[in-house]
Amino acid sequence: MAGDILGFEGLNVTHESATLVEDMDLNLDAEQLGSKPAPGGLALVQGFINTRDIEEETEALSTPGELQAWLRARGLQVGDDPLVPGDLERAVAVREALRAMALANSGEPLDPEAVATLNRAAARAGVRVRFDREGRAELVPKGEGVDAALGAILAAVQAAEADGTWRRLKACRNHTCGWAFYDGSKNRSGAWCTMDVCGNLMKARAYRRRRAEARPHVADDPLARLDSNQD
Repeated sequence: MAGDILGFEGLNVTHESATLVEDMDLNLDAEQLGSKPAPGGLALVQGFINTRDIEEETEALSTPGELQAWLRARGLQVGDDPLVPGDLERAVAVREALRAMALANSGEPLDPEAVATLNRAAARAGVRVRFDREGRAELVPKGEGVDAALGAILAAVQAAEADGTWRRLKACRNHTCGWAFYDGSKNRSGAWCTMDVCGNLMKARAYRRRRAEARPHVADDPLARLDSNQD
């Protein structure tokens, strides 16, 4: 499962993790969390994924300036220098890799390239384990600028994996949606952001597909061809 593979290079910690995101002022946008918000620092990851709304075709991180403002608003330090297009490109790549991992949490096949992308981001961030004065482990990015901010987001993923909440962060299996949501069901069976919209839509598509597969091939069956014409 996806949660077992999220041991990014430098992030594979199995004991209790306390991350720097716990001390941040996570000014999270309710619209980017939706009706199923994740708890704690995992909400930062959810909000980051949902900066792109596939269904509505909206993008909150369309420029380096927008990325810098979004990260700063959530207490993530990116330095004083303006971000550049390369920073935006890396951030978007990490975001979409996290969406792919959330899709894997929903039961979709895991994308190996998503794992590779996150490992590269973790390496650039120089994320490492550090122990505080009370002996608690925390993950700290050693890098600077946008790489450090992305490292903090990855640290939040690892903390969620350690406390058992990561596998509940999923992306809607309706690929025209892909919205990240927190599955609070007892058996972690949620697959769609909402049953009323995407759930019913996907069930209707599956029904039509099964019906089409069950019908005889029109070219091979004259009676089926007649029925098809009457439809």
